[in-house]
Amino acid sequence: MNTSEREYEVANGERITLPILNEEDKEFGMTAKTRIHIRQTIHHPNWIGWPRAKDFGKIGVLIQPLDDQTARALLVIDDEYALRCLATLQFAYDYIGYTLYIDNATMVRPCYDQLESVEDAPIRQTCSMEVA
Repeated sequence: MNTSEREYEVANGERITLPILNEEDKEFGMTAKTRIHIRQTIHHPNWIGWPRAKDFGKIGVLIQPLDDQTARALLVIDDEYALRCLATLQFAYDYIGYTLYIDNATMVRPCYDQLESVEDAPIRQTCSMEVA
């Protein structure tokens, strides 16, 4: 992979550069387990995306299958682990002859290590009806 293949223009005019994969990442991308995961999990006909909501925080990438061999990266967290995960998926898709789009529909969001304080947020009182 050369530099131009690792750099993508994504939504809102932003650019991301996927990390160069080491040999271990490439070997993982070529395993039968990864190939099966792509074919049977990411492209499962009854699912609308991968990963499941409860697993997104661990992975940092959201993939939407478009057909049985094409998918789009909808969201990636600007974090080294998430970008490496996306780079490995891109490599694996290329390896098995599938297509993974990373394009102007791909959103990049910053990584938030800590939640912001809500102490200063205004308190909203809900409207209620008094019953006699």
